[in-house]
Amino acid sequence: MDYHVARNNEKLGVFADSEALARFRSGEIRPSDLVWCEGMPAWRTASEVFTAAAVPVPPPAGASKPVVPSVAASVLDAPRPPKPDNYLVWAILSTLFCCVPLGIVAIVFAAQVDSKYATGDYAGALIASGRARLWSILSVGSLFLLVALYLAAIAFFGAVGVLGGMAQ
Repeated sequence: MDYHVARNNEKLGVFADSEALARFRSGEIRPSDLVWCEGMPAWRTASEVFTAAAVPVPPPAGASKPVVPSVAASVLDAPRPPKPDNYLVWAILSTLFCCVPLGIVAIVFAAQVDSKYATGDYAGALIASGRARLWSILSVGSLFLLVALYLAAIAFFGAVGVLGGMAQ
């Protein structure tokens, strides 16, 4: 039986069962390396395959060889950075109390943070987090701008009224 061994998405080689076991015991094949042989439904770690309890299943008739594991296998083994803040609470509050159109955009980006992080797209989650924060701030800022314009209009029309009354 031949074992296919891969490390970091690169194929290390194909080894006969006794040679693969000897390489595992010597440390050349690491416990975290991925191993596959005919009859296995998916790639497994070398520590799972080469323990005494692990016995390969005989291959079913017409079984095909899977491809070398994708980047996802190595990404799942790597430690994940902490999830960026999604600013969902700020996006909802800015939608309710400030500017609805800008707040909705903030909510959309806030919702993307969790889904991108769950799929392993940490860079995309960081970008969505930054955009959710930006649109929340713009929404709150639009409220302050509208209040300032309203107060300026009151002051302007009040001054026009006072000056108009003085001219009579």
